Amino acid sequence: MAEDTVFLDTSGVYAWINRNDPWHAAMCELPKKKSRLVLTDYIVDEACSLFVARKIPHQRRRLFHLLDHSRIITLSWIGPGLFAQARDWMLQYEDQPFSFTDCTSFACMKHLGLTEAASTDQHFRSAGFAPLFT
Repeated sequence: MAEDTVFLDTSGVYAWINRNDPWHAAMCELPKKKSRLVLTDYIVDEACSLFVARKIPHQRRRLFHLLDHSRIITLSWIGPGLFAQARDWMLQYEDQPFSFTDCTSFACMKHLGLTEAASTDQHFRSAGFAPLFT
């Protein structure tokens, strides 16, 4: 993948959609600097759950609108191969508090050769990637 591609984590999705998030402005600027944002079906699932948990379920509609209409977003599916890599990642780093969704993100990023994540999650740094919002 191109150098100007960034992985879009759940916290990046949340910041982009939620105008009250402290990283909203930075996330809105990111598409002007990068030509491609990649996220996975696991991130979509996690973001939808987060919107419900934060009592803003209507924001799911905005997320799906972005997925359907954005020219810079690529949705990557976690199939059997990446699932197995995520499982291996989780088992190799049992001492880390990574969620399985984190591990699917790391597996996807490694597979695509990505180093940066639109994320506030320090787990990306622990896994050897660069979260852009810290």
